[in-house]
Amino acid sequence: MRLHREIEGEVKGVILKRDSAGDWYAIFQTEQEEAETDTTDSENFEAVGIDLGIQKFIVDSDGNRIEHPKNVEKAREHLKKEQRNLSRKEKGSNNYEKKRKRVAKLHKRVKNRRMDFLHKLSNAYVEKHDKIVLEDLNISSMVQGEMNSKNTLDSSWRTSIQLLLYKAESADTEVILVDPKDTSKECSQCGVKTDKKLWQREHSCPSCEYTTDRDYNAAQNILGKGLAEVTPAETATSTEHRDQNNSVFCDVSASASSKQEAPSTSKHS
Repeated sequence: MRLHREIEGEVKGVILKRDSAGDWYAIFQTEQEEAETDTTDSENFEAVGIDLGIQKFIVDSDGNRIEHPKNVEKAREHLKKEQRNLSRKEKGSNNYEKKRKRVAKLHKRVKNRRMDFLHKLSNAYVEKHDKIVLEDLNISSMVQGEMNSKNTLDSSWRTSIQLLLYKAESADTEVILVDPKDTSKECSQCGVKTDKKLWQREHSCPSCEYTTDRDYNAAQNILGKGLAEVTPAETATSTEHRDQNNSVFCDVSASASSKQEAPSTSKHS
């Protein structure tokens, strides 16, 4: 048996499952003692605002831009090809069954690569930050748009948020959901609102002349809204520490390998 990760806590039960590709899995149910929370440094925290993007999977207020996972796209294209081949086989034949199992394995590969990407990404954010601020989005309504539906669905925004919420709880990281209203319109430096078309990828404020990436500006606004909820007195101007000129970004591209590693740093580093 190959362990997906180390078993933590006392094993209380085991569930055996078999997937459509014929592989067996054991799911261990465990019980763990709740870890004690260290509150000695509660005022010195690392916070980040995350904007779920269209061209990029994530742009955050630290300046990181996370690409959509290219290895998932590669696996999905392979899956589409095999599905077309399967449709040309005669149902019930040996060739059909052989190809059906192949398609099932490719479905699993796409899912595994996507989950690998999302797990590593959520781990990196939870390990580095004490507070993570996200927009309280209605994902199902967002996927109706013709331009952004493909990226929204394939990048699994909903799963990403669920993983962050789940992992943050055990890591003593607070996830704050804020109203998404005007986060893309408002200037993160002066607060002036400017309407933008979906294809406009740059924020350029007509009032204070602050110019930066549209999604980065939104991430700054998201962070500001979150911090205003938890520490309103200290965060009257949430982005005072930001450079008033064009921002410098760190591009984080998804590796073509399924063994890609997401950046991981400790809190308060």
